Amino acid sequence: MKLSSFLSIFLAVYRVSAETGLADEFQPSVKASCVGGTMTIRVDTALPFDGVVHGPNRTEPGCSVTGKGGLKTYLKIDLGVPAGLPGSCGVKYNPDTEERRVAIGVRAHNTIELLEDRLYVVTCGKAGFQNSRNEVSVVQLKVTDGFSKKNAVLEGSAYTLRAEVLNHDPNYGILVKRCFAFDNSDTSVELVDDRGCRTQKLISEFSYDDSAGTADATLHSMFRMPGSNRTYFQCDVEICRGSCPKPDCDLDKEQITQKIDNSELKSVDPFARSQSDDTVTTSTSVFVAQPGSSAAVGAAVCTGGDLNPS
Repeated sequence: MKLSSFLSIFLAVYRVSAETGLADEFQPSVKASCVGGTMTIRVDTALPFDGVVHGPNRTEPGCSVTGKGGLKTYLKIDLGVPAGLPGSCGVKYNPDTEERRVAIGVRAHNTIELLEDRLYVVTCGKAGFQNSRNEVSVVQLKVTDGFSKKNAVLEGSAYTLRAEVLNHDPNYGILVKRCFAFDNSDTSVELVDDRGCRTQKLISEFSYDDSAGTADATLHSMFRMPGSNRTYFQCDVEICRGSCPKPDCDLDKEQITQKIDNSELKSVDPFARSQSDDTVTTSTSVFVAQPGSSAAVGAAVCTGGDLNPS
């Protein structure tokens, strides 16, 4: 290659780097969350981002998104697309740990590859841990009526939010903490804090049965977010050798709130994680039917193996 041609290419790349304004400060943070059949990847940048976030194949439909000058950029991948088909975005699934992983490219410019571009491998849905039998135990979160898992529920009715260790090892205990409810938008409400104490009167404190590997809390009045009929629940579950120390919780015992209103809603970051190394994240979702609606008839009998009412 002639020197003049090399200099032209170098200057072109330098010019693009200067135009992005990110050459020396492009240190994006990438996090992933898997809830409700969708892997949501969030890229945080210190400066406005106009580049592109993409999977292993940036030309694959549904596997890339261009920044719009914000500090947070979201790429959503449909986990319902079978592996290997267009739109699956190269997501790999481990059935033993229920963990999904994918390679993500974060490029400062939307068409040109630059030296400051970054590549990450992100994981989510890690709900399993290695027990003392060298087997994988998985923590499952579900909404029940006290007997069976529910996919559809009635607004205003009481249900149980249960965290259960499958393939339970009695040598390990659990502590449920940092639970929140949210919808497909940015509406969310914290239910349990980082200590493991409830922050809303919508829910009871968790009660634990270490011998069975379960933790139950009562949702006194099932709710839905404004403008949505599906409510998602996500919790961090700390794993302890032996019984986990339980926190001293002192939320005053006023009358239980029967309805959630906008004053109770606050921003909760679904991508944040507990600082404990022995913590897994688990989630579930339910269709919330309004009393008196046609969907309420199906919700009354809809269990874990049933389809959601229309």
